Amino acid sequence: MRSPYTNTTRKGGKPTKLQKLVKLTVYLGAISISLAAIATIVSFIRSEDDTATKITLPHGPLSELTHIEAFTQAYLSVNCNAALLANTQTIRVTGHMVNGDNRQAFSLIKKRPDRMLFTIDRGSHDMTFGVSGGTVWRRIRAPQHEDLFALIEGKEAEAWLGQRRFFDRIISATQGEGSLTAIEIADWKSADCLKIRTLDTEGAAVDILVDPQTMYPIAELETMTDGTLKQTVFSDYRDVGGMPLPFKMESSQNGEAKSRIILDAAALNTGVLSKLFDVPESLLDNE
Repeated sequence: MRSPYTNTTRKGGKPTKLQKLVKLTVYLGAISISLAAIATIVSFIRSEDDTATKITLPHGPLSELTHIEAFTQAYLSVNCNAALLANTQTIRVTGHMVNGDNRQAFSLIKKRPDRMLFTIDRGSHDMTFGVSGGTVWRRIRAPQHEDLFALIEGKEAEAWLGQRRFFDRIISATQGEGSLTAIEIADWKSADCLKIRTLDTEGAAVDILVDPQTMYPIAELETMTDGTLKQTVFSDYRDVGGMPLPFKMESSQNGEAKSRIILDAAALNTGVLSKLFDVPESLLDNE
């Protein structure tokens, strides 16, 4: 009888299902604690003489929001005020990853500053990826089988380490994890938005479009190493403990739909024990 674990091995040099899963989960970077989705399209369109920059918005004139200091103050006031920034330590979300006709349930727990636990239901077994600091490990659990553990290294590990960031890219930059390099007025579906250019701690550049009416991120745009454009669009935002969080994220690459992430529930500060993220002892014994 074929083992339920065989779909994690390489066959004939082709990408395995596990590798495809890792690639799909790269899009989970959007599930940071204070990411939010666009509520409504901005109700005005920029005029030919650019008078839109003079329109007073809830958080100040559009032209003023292109200044990093003014933008940062407005963004944090909506997405993560000082009290929440200081007191929020964990986030737990559950939902589904949808890729074509394939729909898989998942749960994600993050704990500041750099711990993460992601579990996906593969049908015959559950697969969990843990991140603790700079170490990535995997556990496969199936009925009537002993748990299988492995350390994850190389490119696979890099993909997971990129997801351990607790806050979104903009908030992280204000905390010294990366930087905001420029802000300009841009266009999203014929409406004005703000394009925030960011650099993470590894030097990766990502543009984030923000709705100036709500100060919620609309989309993330990233040019990949192969030259293709990855776009993640956020929508259906909801208040979670005082923070806006998108409950729907849709990713595409060069215009081709890749995946959807739909959250079912989310909560902050649920009392997660640090021990849950620890590297399994059996892996430490093998080092």
